[in-house]
Amino acid sequence: MTPVGEQLLAHHPVLFAVPAFVPAVVVVAVVLYIARKDRREEAEERELLERGLDDQEDS
Repeated sequence: MTPVGEQLLAHHPVLFAVPAFVPAVVVVAVVLYIARKDRREEAEERELLERGLDDQEDS
């Protein structure tokens, strides 16, 4: 506890740690975006291949 008359403004380690989280969050967001986009494109490609194979079997 702080003595009477003194103010505790902030802990310095917290002030130094907060800016380190911003780039980490950005990197995670970019990786998740790329992974999501890649999976969506892969699903679309698989669907096109399945449709093509179905069309060949019907002929």
